[in-house]
Amino acid sequence: MDVPGFALITGAASGIGQACAKAFVQEGAAGIALLDRNRESSMPDNHVRTSPLHIETYAVDVSSEQEVTRAVHQAARTFGRLDYVVNAAGIAIKHQGGAAFAETQDWQKVLDINLNGTFFVLRAAAQIMLKQDPILSSIDRRPLQRGSIVNFSSIQGIVGITLSTAYTVSKHAVIGLTRTASEDYAAQGLRVNAICPGYTETPMTTKDPAVKKAMDERIQTAVPMQRMGNPKEIADGVLYLAGGRSSFVTGSALMVDGGYTSR
Repeated sequence: MDVPGFALITGAASGIGQACAKAFVQEGAAGIALLDRNRESSMPDNHVRTSPLHIETYAVDVSSEQEVTRAVHQAARTFGRLDYVVNAAGIAIKHQGGAAFAETQDWQKVLDINLNGTFFVLRAAAQIMLKQDPILSSIDRRPLQRGSIVNFSSIQGIVGITLSTAYTVSKHAVIGLTRTASEDYAAQGLRVNAICPGYTETPMTTKDPAVKKAMDERIQTAVPMQRMGNPKEIADGVLYLAGGRSSFVTGSALMVDGGYTSR
């Protein structure tokens, strides 16, 4: 996937974030910084590599501006630069009864993590990336971007789904953030894109009975492939957007959803 540099990934302890971390390892990244509230989670296995790999872990609540800024700057100091950022941290909460009965604390929690957290990481990383020289392609040595940021939106970033007020709002907003930041810095060599996963089998989508029930009911009728995605399949899309294969792509929202949004 042409990702020879240093990556920083939030939500890296499980699910899609962990799959992204493993994918960067397998594709030859020089180092990865793993940010998650659960620092003791399993780290990517390095047995598939023959080259050295530098892994740093940080216990971070992405809704905390101070914790995010401190960890991002520490990772950049440790690695000497940041080439790829993956904003995978997120939560989903169902509001029984819909928007009219959504609890303020649930609304605030989802936006704090999904939107504010994404912004805090993007802002801290962009300030670093804009000051560094472009990375060179590992394939043909051409200059690529100064940095590449991949934000996690969702199919709910472009459609509405029942009982998901806060989550849907947060994921629509992530696409807006992605597009405006892309416009800000495209000419300076900083690329910002969003990935929009569909129904994917992760702890976030399976541990909450209400969320899992809602998803199971829709997969057979709303997803043309009639199955959930695998985190590895989402990670493949992330690495495409992050690396040199997408060097002329910015401000995009890539759907990885089994055809859900094609209808």
